[in-house]
Amino acid sequence: MTQNSDPIVFVVCGAGGVGKGTIVAELVYRDDSLHLSRSWTTRTQRSGEANDAYVYVTEEQFEARVAENGFYEWADFFEYRYGTPTLSVPEGSDLLLEIDVQGAVAVREREPNAVVILVLPPNRYEQESRMRSRGDDEMHVVQRLAASDAEEEAGRELADLVVVNADLAITVDAVESFIGETRHQRSKS
Repeated sequence: MTQNSDPIVFVVCGAGGVGKGTIVAELVYRDDSLHLSRSWTTRTQRSGEANDAYVYVTEEQFEARVAENGFYEWADFFEYRYGTPTLSVPEGSDLLLEIDVQGAVAVREREPNAVVILVLPPNRYEQESRMRSRGDDEMHVVQRLAASDAEEEAGRELADLVVVNADLAITVDAVESFIGETRHQRSKS
């Protein structure tokens, strides 16, 4: 937990299919002082996707929020829009964002002290398999894989921590430990 009234912004980012959502869900389960911001999207909910994976909105709703300056960051990604809404963080909590690398770049520009954690897949085959198993359509899988190398390169330049998500338990432990170390360091300054 943050010792001061200034929340730390933790950004878990990576290409599609690296396991960001699963990692973040476990972090929130373990640490109730992490306040997760649910991203908005104009895409439809995937078959089998949790109802709270995103806030699913129309293009008009998204545009209205943009006009109100209601996003921390937002971007067009392929044919859809994604955005992280501005919100207040409960006292004593830190903000946790689960976004793509493009979003992480925008957050770092707005919040230079944001802590960026880049998640990588163990290999492209596993990344592709994860996307297919969660129900991504063929075009989406191809587009995501084609963008992955550039996303990873940009993410490595930005990241404070890079983890390969080959074993979920090990990955979550590493990220949780890093969050604890970061909180400890920030509380001393």
